[in-house]
Amino acid sequence: MGDKGFSALRPGFCFVSFILLLNVVHGDLSYSIQEEIKRGTVIGNIAKDLGIDLRTLSSRKARVDFEGTQQRYCDMNLNTGDLITTERIDRESLCGKKPSCVLVIDLLLENPLELHRVSLHVTDVNDNSPKFKKMLIEMEISESADKGNRFSIEEAHDADIGQNTVQRYNLQKNDYFILAVDNNKVELVLENTLDREKQKEMNLLLTALDGGSPQRSGTVVIHVTVLDANDNAPVFSQAVYKASLPENSPPDTVVINVSATDADEGVNGDVTYDFGHLTDDDVNVFSIDHKTGEIRVTGVIDFEARSSFEMRVEAKDGLGLTSYAKVIIDVTDVNDNVPLIYLKSLTNPIPENVSPGSEVGIVNVQDRDSESNRQVRCSIQQNVPFKLVPSIKNYYSLVTTGQLDRELVSDYNITITATDEGSPPLSSSKTVQLSVADINDNPPVFEEQSYSAYVTENNKPGSTLCSVTARDPDWRQNGTVVYSLLPGEVNGASVSSYLSVNGDTGCDPRCEVV
Repeated sequence: MGDKGFSALRPGFCFVSFILLLNVVHGDLSYSIQEEIKRGTVIGNIAKDLGIDLRTLSSRKARVDFEGTQQRYCDMNLNTGDLITTERIDRESLCGKKPSCVLVIDLLLENPLELHRVSLHVTDVNDNSPKFKKMLIEMEISESADKGNRFSIEEAHDADIGQNTVQRYNLQKNDYFILAVDNNKVELVLENTLDREKQKEMNLLLTALDGGSPQRSGTVVIHVTVLDANDNAPVFSQAVYKASLPENSPPDTVVINVSATDADEGVNGDVTYDFGHLTDDDVNVFSIDHKTGEIRVTGVIDFEARSSFEMRVEAKDGLGLTSYAKVIIDVTDVNDNVPLIYLKSLTNPIPENVSPGSEVGIVNVQDRDSESNRQVRCSIQQNVPFKLVPSIKNYYSLVTTGQLDRELVSDYNITITATDEGSPPLSSSKTVQLSVADINDNPPVFEEQSYSAYVTENNKPGSTLCSVTARDPDWRQNGTVVYSLLPGEVNGASVSSYLSVNGDTGCDPRCEVV
């Protein structure tokens, strides 16, 4: 397993008993896999790791479900018990900069319902290079700048995490500047005074390197123009700006204002604003007014897709001195997702002699909102002999509550309603059609308790004496009535020597013809 870039972690087992239906949540499994592994790669053998017989996987309709995603990144081979990748797994798309990236899978077995939690810990590989926002940085620095002055450079962005993200910077050797890096704050430090009359411009090559293997790098050219006397950079009023924004906020909604001042006068003190590096997903979500620093909504704000934003803003004066601040925007949830009802399993038709309390279906309810907005109550109408029993997590068992009788009701339309606890609450419904299968639970019943017939002596053989009718409310062959005579004697001779009965139209065995 090690040479495939993943390993099975030792599973921990947690047993939880439920009185209703004796359902059991079994232990969790954890696997560690690298992102970008090939489709069809075997992650691990679920049957072996859980100690489940392969025949049990098929007989109990084992399957895997993903929570909170429309993509199925892996599936299970019921013949081997292997968990196999089916889609490209990109850690950066799934988890961004989160230090831990876990895909949660539900392994579901039926009859009885059994649920296992399988966690896929997706580890980072060094598949992204450091990247600067621009390929060229223009800076204008006064020749009067003192030795030791520092000039901020926006750091490089690397979508990877840990050692695979930016670890260090190199500045190409030159006569004037050295590099200072402290907690990812990148600054040029003036080591020797500038002399515009000797050199009025220069190009510096800055390289960002990550710590992956093999190592990746990105470069930017810093073009420095030497000018006179702009010796103050803009200063933000705050190092970090925080704002809260409801999801579904319409375009043009004002989020926050950032502000920076510059102690210089005239063009040297004119401050303009811009965003620092933005990911492709964020570039069309917000805009910033270059003159006022006002940040507004320009795209779709969806809490379920993104619960927070973090970005850098740049303040730049008229001659190119810059400073940076951080903006953190927390998105608050709005109850904008209706609960979704999934019918995971259904026994149809149901024998009418099924015992009360029998499980006939499994229902799963999901709501993409958060906190109380995703708390869902599930119910069915009161006029049917069925009820929903909360089972494991967000699963419900559909069970019978009384004895079924096909002769009274042969079909049921059961409406399941799911309602969340948002304000106002949202709900959805799903109708399940169930048929009741017949069993032979009704005897034939004659239309009359007794029949009388009069016959003349010396009548001809084959004459009709009487006609009897019995009915059976059961279905098809269970309700088909066959008639015959009970054994008996008349004057010492068998009844059958005097009388005969048509099996389709004559008499039931419980009717004696005298």
